[in-house]
Amino acid sequence: MPETTEPFADYPVKNAYRHKMADDGRESATHQFVLPQYGIAGFYYPTVRANGHAKGRLHLFGPGLSAPIEEEVEQMVSDDMDFDDWRFGPLLMAVREPFKTIDLGWVGDRIQFEGQWSAIHPPYAFSMHPKGNPPYYGDDRTEQHGRIKGNLRIDGKDFALNDFMIRDHSWGPRVWGLNQHYKWFHATTPSVSVHFFEMMSFGKVETRGYLFKDGVMQHVQNIDYDIDYDDDMMQERFRVTVTDSDGRSVFVDCRAFAKYQLDLDPAVLLNEAVVTATVDGEQGTGWCEFCWNRDYLTFARPYVRRFAW
Repeated sequence: MPETTEPFADYPVKNAYRHKMADDGRESATHQFVLPQYGIAGFYYPTVRANGHAKGRLHLFGPGLSAPIEEEVEQMVSDDMDFDDWRFGPLLMAVREPFKTIDLGWVGDRIQFEGQWSAIHPPYAFSMHPKGNPPYYGDDRTEQHGRIKGNLRIDGKDFALNDFMIRDHSWGPRVWGLNQHYKWFHATTPSVSVHFFEMMSFGKVETRGYLFKDGVMQHVQNIDYDIDYDDDMMQERFRVTVTDSDGRSVFVDCRAFAKYQLDLDPAVLLNEAVVTATVDGEQGTGWCEFCWNRDYLTFARPYVRRFAW
């Protein structure tokens, strides 16, 4: 294993499981469906609060569906239930080998899903960055790309899965409204994985992320991007050059094939653009989430065609 990648691979396996948190803690493990061949995107999203209040969401959207489908469940779970068998209502998540394989399942009214997620590369933990994780957004978080193999059934129709799937696991405080804005970006091809999280709060900009290429993972050092918006200020196209701490660069060109606005907090809205992507010309897929303060988004949207650049 390359020397620069080894510290990421040595991240403690205990962090693949449920954490003890302060009273305001929230733990989540989102898994993103990116299925342009079917015109479908979405997310499978278990969360749990420090007090044991758990939720599960499976939301699907995109041009392959007549309308978004949103299935959810919530209930209290016991303190000793862990992610090796996270099971309630229609939801099952089971870590089989930490940071390597996870079984996922959902048996809902309209959606049934079963599959196994397999990692492409070691987890990227924000705590491994020299400046750590911004504390208002978790004690730590890991970002990891993998492949989902299985089946997704929607209203009785089966969709075979053998696709890239993004996994994001975080735990600790989650104060959404402290984000003046952020960009949460992922792109995956057969040979490259790239992620960055550019967060703007308290008048500062912090960037975390990684480039995984040729078996080597390193921190993102610099990002340089251009954005095209539609009339609703949803990101339509996103072009970015990502440079890591070793000086390696890739150019990513993304176009949205599915869009969705996610409402999880009274202070902010999340504009989701699920994308087809090329990384230095190699075909892949990805996700581009922009967080906006609600008041700013409402004010700025009428000006986007005239002034956005």
